[in-house]
This record gives sequence, structure tokens and C-alpha cells, in this order.
Amino acid sequence: EGKLTSLTSDADIKGTIKFGEALRIDGKFDGELITDNGELVVGKTGDVKANIKVRSAVIEGRVNGNIKASDKVEFKQKAQLIGDLQAKSLVIEEGVVFVGKCNVNPEGVKTEGQGYKEGIKEEIKDKKFTL
Repeated sequence: EGKLTSLTSDADIKGTIKFGEALRIDGKFDGELITDNGELVVGKTGDVKANIKVRSAVIEGRVNGNIKASDKVEFKQKAQLIGDLQAKSLVIEEGVVFVGKCNVNPEGVKTEGQGYKEGIKEEIKDKKFTL
């Protein structure tokens, strides 16, 4: 099993944390969280004010800051994110509060040939609009 680092509910830490496999935060953290291949879990009592760069994340508590994930971000019921999100995939349960911009799987947008943008332009060109 992988190595898990945990900040318990009585923790109140400021700074930058670089971690390897997994980090769980149940307390307060203010700063920056960085990993190339690890997973972040913010527990129900977790209160994080940070810019976050991870492979994946599971959010149950509160996050105030931007999240950039190379894989999946999952928001559990009653989680909160105030900030922007970029991820390959996203799961949001009912009851989540999310205030910010979201880019999910931006690499999946067609950019060549008769892609999404070109298709929309052609569709608009064929329509007549009156005001």
C-alpha cells in the first residue's frame, strides 16, 4: 500500500508542502500543495487556503484556491471550492458549493478539421438572424 501523510484536525500549518503519493488534510492549511503523481484528500473538517497542483484530489471539506489536476477531481457532498479548477475528469455530488471557473478535459477539444468550433461557425453561417 502507498504512503499516506496526514494532517490531523488539530493541525494549523502555513507554507508549501511537496508530497509524493498521498496527503490527507483534516485540519487547516494555508499555502501551496504540490505533487506530480500524488493524490490529495481534504477531509470533512479540512479547511485549505492554497493553490493546488496534483494528479488527483478528493474534496470533502473546504478549499479556497485554484486546483490543477492531471487526472480526476472528486467533490463529495457538502464540499466547497472557491476558486478555479482544471482537471482531466470531474465528479461532483449533490450539495457541493463551487464558485469559480472550470476546465474539464481541455485536451479533448477538437481543434483540427471539422472540429467543434468549425462546426458551430458553419451552423451559424447557415442561419439567418433578425433583430
